[in-house]
Amino acid sequence: MSRVNPPPIAKGVAFFLVGVVAIHVAVTFLWNAPDNPIKESVSGEVSGYMRPFFQQNWSLFAPNPVNAEDELLVRAQVTDPQTGEVRTTDWERPTLMEWTLVHHGPAPSRASRITSNLHRRVNSAWNDLSDQQQEIMAADYLDMEDWEPLADDLVDAQGGETSSRVANMVRADRVATGYATQFARARWGEDVVAVQFQLRRTPVPRWDERHDPPENPSFTTREFGWRPVLVDEHQDEDAFADVLQGLDS
Repeated sequence: MSRVNPPPIAKGVAFFLVGVVAIHVAVTFLWNAPDNPIKESVSGEVSGYMRPFFQQNWSLFAPNPVNAEDELLVRAQVTDPQTGEVRTTDWERPTLMEWTLVHHGPAPSRASRITSNLHRRVNSAWNDLSDQQQEIMAADYLDMEDWEPLADDLVDAQGGETSSRVANMVRADRVATGYATQFARARWGEDVVAVQFQLRRTPVPRWDERHDPPENPSFTTREFGWRPVLVDEHQDEDAFADVLQGLDS
């Protein structure tokens, strides 16, 4: 069987293409690598080659990637059974606890997304409100069995007309309060008399800061007022407490 011997020009083109690919891979590797002496010595050349056509950012991994970390924070007012005094707890960050299920877990359970989904629902409803209605959501409502006082104030703020945005906000507030109550009772016991939740958004580091993100990144918060405890008769508080204890350990 005769061996095909490619012409010299074909070999030259092949070697040239392989060399171009190798150089591109090497420069891309240096561009994405953490800071090191080699990268610093050729940073100008690497930057000149990569920008603007091969520049990379977080969109490299998806057309519209997540650009912020969204958390739900909870605190409570708890009565001391001995003295009867009411104390306010520190803010707790249940979303951070849920994220421990995601780290190194290719198929995390649904428990890793509870407060993230809740943040999305409450934040979406809040965005649809007027400035006056958003101020109402930051007020305390400790005496309401059916959330009617809050709904009435939101309706009054828009001239007495009912709307789906008010209904969505009241439902989201009620669900978030129910979660905050469940978390608070699992964390601080059954003497919880009021709960408060807060939405926090922390932007992800810029692409060029990914290897050395800010130690104390800035964030924005949306704080809601105090709410009465809300216990659903169908919720399993023991199971919730067991899951929370597992995330804590």
